[in-house]
Amino acid sequence: MSAGFPAGHEISTDTRAASLLRSGIRRGALLVFVPVFVAGQATAWLTYAVSGWYRPWSWFKIGLAETLASVRVTFIARSSAGPGTPSIGSASQAGTVLEVAIGALAIAVVILAFRAGREQARGLEERPLAAAIAGAVPSVGFAVPMVLVAPFVTLGFPQFGIDHLRPVLWEALVLPLAVCGSCGAIGGLAVAREAVEERGRWGVRAVGAARGGFTAFWWGLALALAGFLVLAVLEPGATGAYARFVDRSGGSGAALVVQHALLLPNQSAMILATSMGAPTTLDIGSTTVARLTLSGIQTNGNIGAGLAALAGAPSTAAAFPAWYHVFLAIPTAASSIGGRTAGRAANGRPEAALRGALAGAVFGLLCGLASWAAATVLPPWSTILGGSLRLGADPGLTTVLALGWGVVGGTIGSMVAERGRRARGGLTRARG
Repeated sequence: MSAGFPAGHEISTDTRAASLLRSGIRRGALLVFVPVFVAGQATAWLTYAVSGWYRPWSWFKIGLAETLASVRVTFIARSSAGPGTPSIGSASQAGTVLEVAIGALAIAVVILAFRAGREQARGLEERPLAAAIAGAVPSVGFAVPMVLVAPFVTLGFPQFGIDHLRPVLWEALVLPLAVCGSCGAIGGLAVAREAVEERGRWGVRAVGAARGGFTAFWWGLALALAGFLVLAVLEPGATGAYARFVDRSGGSGAALVVQHALLLPNQSAMILATSMGAPTTLDIGSTTVARLTLSGIQTNGNIGAGLAALAGAPSTAAAFPAWYHVFLAIPTAASSIGGRTAGRAANGRPEAALRGALAGAVFGLLCGLASWAAATVLPPWSTILGGSLRLGADPGLTTVLALGWGVVGGTIGSMVAERGRRARGGLTRARG
């Protein structure tokens, strides 16, 4: 017998607005910002340790830049080295932009924000809207430190003729609010899932579509990474060339490996988009100089020809073997798995097909968003080339294609799941 301590189910959560605001800010700062900040500092120190690219005391500033890059805050030219130049950029640096969402850190933000939102919404299981709003509150605790550290970050690339790149302050506030807030709201809704399902058929369909769409998306990224690893084994020439480049480059090559590892989610998103038919392109300003599809690589213009020559290619085009079209299996499998998840508890084929199609729509939107986030914009030689370099797939085209793949694959996968459920039910009744 115990005295003075209520049972676990008797302990209530304080869901008053002021209390939720205080706890949300605290969770956002401690559960989201601090881990991402520490990861950014660790990455910056590791890069310095293997490369010696910058002074030892610069790692803190670089780490802050890595933290801001977790939500794709843009860095633009703010000043020039010449005396008497204007304070907001100069003609020599016009168009100089650094824009990248470091994939590994971005995934960390998504997961941490989801968990913070889920914890924040405890006690609101019967009120889905209130749970979603409460789940979004930690975004304030994440965004405020981000915008406070942003003014202290300045990046310089003198080897490329770039004096100062500074983060866009409004993005340092808005993007953390948007990313953390949306993921936290989803976490809050996850707590209130049963209440959402009790609100009729469309509540159940919405939950199934969300689960199926997210499942398809994560499977797509995972299969894209697996396909890349298999390709690395089957194409030893390219893998060997990469290894020789890293070995010849010494510390710079080691730093490249570190950054490549952090950007593997970006790479997987590009592979997923290209496997669905959206080419990955290298653009300089508004001009496409290289295009990658499942059929091969095509370079365009004088700059594209120069890149092909620099890479040692015999021509401006290279065709891939026909078996590269096996990558079409990535969106096929991912959308089918997502549809199977969405239609698992459906009653009847029409209902299963609808849930699978809705899951496919969620999959398409997530792929489009990931395509936007995965694109990398770099400033090297921007004043000479006429603009920054952008590597990535077109988000609009990716969204349209992913919707097609997702709806068709999700519908098929959900109907297969429904038929399997009916077959198991019939077998159970026969045994009974």
